[in-house]
Amino acid sequence: MGIKMEKPPEDMNFSELASRCSQEINKFRRKEQSDDSYCLEIFRRALKTHNEEAWAMLYNTFSESVRLWLRRHQYREAALRHESEQGYVDDTFKRFWQWTCNQHLEFANLAGALSALHLCLNSAVMDTLRAYSRPKEEPIPEISLFNDESLVTEDSYNTDEFWLVIATILTNKRELRVIYLIFHCGLKPKEITLRCPGEFTDEQEIYRLTRNALDRLRRNSGNLRWKLGDEQE
Repeated sequence: MGIKMEKPPEDMNFSELASRCSQEINKFRRKEQSDDSYCLEIFRRALKTHNEEAWAMLYNTFSESVRLWLRRHQYREAALRHESEQGYVDDTFKRFWQWTCNQHLEFANLAGALSALHLCLNSAVMDTLRAYSRPKEEPIPEISLFNDESLVTEDSYNTDEFWLVIATILTNKRELRVIYLIFHCGLKPKEITLRCPGEFTDEQEIYRLTRNALDRLRRNSGNLRWKLGDEQE
């Protein structure tokens, strides 16, 4: 009797894929040699094909990791005064969906995908804390498309501890600037060219800088987690 060959990830049904992904995640968490292809196939189906079942599987598979990161977050107690743990988990996946779809991101390995998800959690926490730190009587300002000082000033992230950590890895200021505008400010490349006239040649330059920056963050994902004091599970 011949040996039965396992299906490649792209040919597996959702049940098979979820089972193998779970096995590989456990190896990854134990820092054993693991095969990223099964988990990456879930990301691919969820983000590239917009398959609802794949997105549900992505959420179910990695939501516990988001909870663990939140429980270890240095601002956890302050953050939970304003939003529930479940609220942050849901917001993290919402941001991840918007970010990856807007930028058409693809991940070469599981560590890179988890780093991106972790960044979305940090953004959700920090944005919530900023929102509640403002005086309640302060009116919501009108944002001018071409005159938003928070976007035009390159050093606007220099007082944020999280972004200072990112800056130790993204030493290219233009790469750091693009990641900040896309991730923190939620802008698309076309919006960046409109709001920050003269900073970038065109949208293609923004895409190139984004790819370079994300590749650099992926290569330094272990160092990034160490500096944040929040080791991924």
